[in-house]
Amino acid sequence: MIASDKQQTISQAKALAERLDKIDLDGLDLIETILVYKLPHLNREEIKKMLSVYEIKLQDTRFYQEVSAEGELIGVQKGLQKECIKLVSRQLRRKFGVQPELETILQSLPTHPLEKLEDLADALLDFKAMSDLETWLADNTG
Repeated sequence: MIASDKQQTISQAKALAERLDKIDLDGLDLIETILVYKLPHLNREEIKKMLSVYEIKLQDTRFYQEVSAEGELIGVQKGLQKECIKLVSRQLRRKFGVQPELETILQSLPTHPLEKLEDLADALLDFKAMSDLETWLADNTG
């Protein structure tokens, strides 16, 4: 399947799928992985139909589980970043009040990685003036 052209890959995958009773989940993982890389234009449902995989859940395959875990990790990171931005924004507004200069800075926070936002949350406790914030941002962002 790996060295075949797209049409041959599809035919071979269908032939293998007819023998699913002889293929374990590792074998199905391999077939699915080959199809995903060889035929990137296909979505999960198309691959499922091609393989006639109705009795085996794709969620049980290693490929699906790895992609799902990566997606969850990205979601958690984005959620943490969003909450950190909210916290830093509230702290800075409380410390310096609502002012246009600060609002412009707050708009740029989503471009910063979570680690820098956490560092800013710690550092802002020592800020005395807006110039301290501006200096910190200049020194700590690319």
